[in-house]
Amino acid sequence: MSLLAVALLGAAAPALAQEHSCQADKACKGYLPEKGDFSVGVDLVPLFRTIGGAFNDGDTPVGGKPFEYKDMYDMRPDVSIMGRYMLTDRWGLRANIGVRVSHDENRSYVRDDAKVFDDPDSDAKVIDTEKVTGSGFSLKFGGEYRVGRQRVQGVFGFGVLFGFSTYSKAFTYGNKLTDFNRNPSQSFGPDVTDGVPAGYRITEANSQGPNFAAGVYGSVGAEWFVARRISLGAEVNLSLYGRFGAQGHVKSEGYDKAYEAVTTRTDILTPGNRGLTFGTDNVGGALYFNFWF
Repeated sequence: MSLLAVALLGAAAPALAQEHSCQADKACKGYLPEKGDFSVGVDLVPLFRTIGGAFNDGDTPVGGKPFEYKDMYDMRPDVSIMGRYMLTDRWGLRANIGVRVSHDENRSYVRDDAKVFDDPDSDAKVIDTEKVTGSGFSLKFGGEYRVGRQRVQGVFGFGVLFGFSTYSKAFTYGNKLTDFNRNPSQSFGPDVTDGVPAGYRITEANSQGPNFAAGVYGSVGAEWFVARRISLGAEVNLSLYGRFGAQGHVKSEGYDKAYEAVTTRTDILTPGNRGLTFGTDNVGGALYFNFWF
């Protein structure tokens, strides 16, 4: 990162040398954003990591860094969309949005108990299915104020942070659980049955429960307009946000000997996590390119 800072300072030297030519507003006309302009941005840090990864088989998605927090599971958005809109020449709106949604079905064959009961030599099969669904969403939204009429501007931001994630599994079985077949063949092993009572099989799992985070942030940075409608910026954020998690649970079905019937049950696994975070971060982009329109 230090080499990156040196490179940025070196690149800024020509702009500093041109300060005298930008003393009048007209000299910078067409460079600085004005009322009604909007932009999209790309975080350059992942770009440099991707270029570096080309030499060691690594890879990093290129885009804005989304807001992320502890307990967000594996549903953290890889990148986010960075955008700004100028309400006046000084004041503007800014947003950073990341989304990730997934739905996977893992299917496998298992013997058909009913057919095998009728014909022990039967090789008939049914299908067990595991459905894995998850989502992650991050939002950074607020305003900004710009100072300076040269091609290098100071940018001060403020706003709110919000994040949400959920991850769950659902199971369907080809062999039904009945009074007659109390221990049907199934393809899912013990690794997905944690928290399920003996003699029961899992039907739904949300072991941590949905969770979200919300808070506020302030930021300070600088933006250098290297060309018309193209700027290079650096920024750091100071944020305060809380984390809140819902109860985690698991649903299952089994044969209850006391009632002599197939029953379903729901077991609470976790009460839900809580947390508070305060500190500096780089949501959006520590070093970024902005393209203005």
